[in-house]
Amino acid sequence: MQSPRRILLLLVSMVGAALVGWITAASMAPETRARGSRLAEDPQVESLMQQLQLQEELSEAERVLLLERLIALERLQEAEVALQPWITARSTPRELSLFKAELQRLNGQPEAARRSLNQLMLLHPNDPQVLQLLVLLDQQRGRQIQAKTELTTRFKGLEPGQRLEIGLLLADLLRQSGSHKEAVNLYRQLASEEPSNTRPLLALALLQQDQGHTNDVEALLKQARQRRDSNGQIDPLIDVLAGRLGLSAARYAASEQPGPTAMRADSGRP
Repeated sequence: MQSPRRILLLLVSMVGAALVGWITAASMAPETRARGSRLAEDPQVESLMQQLQLQEELSEAERVLLLERLIALERLQEAEVALQPWITARSTPRELSLFKAELQRLNGQPEAARRSLNQLMLLHPNDPQVLQLLVLLDQQRGRQIQAKTELTTRFKGLEPGQRLEIGLLLADLLRQSGSHKEAVNLYRQLASEEPSNTRPLLALALLQQDQGHTNDVEALLKQARQRRDSNGQIDPLIDVLAGRLGLSAARYAASEQPGPTAMRADSGRP
């Protein structure tokens, strides 16, 4: 059974920030299992499930609490049951439908999950979260080639500047399938199409690190530090990634003193 962290993150996007602290705790194994054991002894879960079986209405707070605890216990089939009345009782937001599809996938219902995702795609044709779950579903079913073909078609159907999310997803799929050269080329293309965005460069840095190309990693981090957000700030993830990769920020930042040509090129920057 997979860790409940992924669907807990979906649950947070569905109900707001109230569960953020709980998710942080739940993601810290082995505390998750210990917490789950404690919750198994909590009669409130059984009481709320009994209310559902008797078709008694639960408040939104009660339903969120029940879903939270069922997921912690990895009782995912019951979580799907608890979610269903909530979906049918309202105009279903995207997050709830996505949450339902993820539960269906984890509960061994790939066809039901695909139907849910296909319905979402009609309303949100290029939504990166929906596409990501579709790709994951295809990978589990051995349809990597079909997933790659579908993503490539979607990517080519969008204009530069509108396809970053899909492009990053496609590049990651290429990386996972061993097509490292194609992934590198796509990351570089996205970095060129999104001159102020650091994400393609950081993703490429991780790929190059996996390939043992340390010098390329340092060069990519330098390039990323030259990019600024709308407030003129450097992306803090650059230094986080550098630390994770065992690189000193001073090591790759100190050599960034611009030469005369670079200074002229940057003269219009704030």
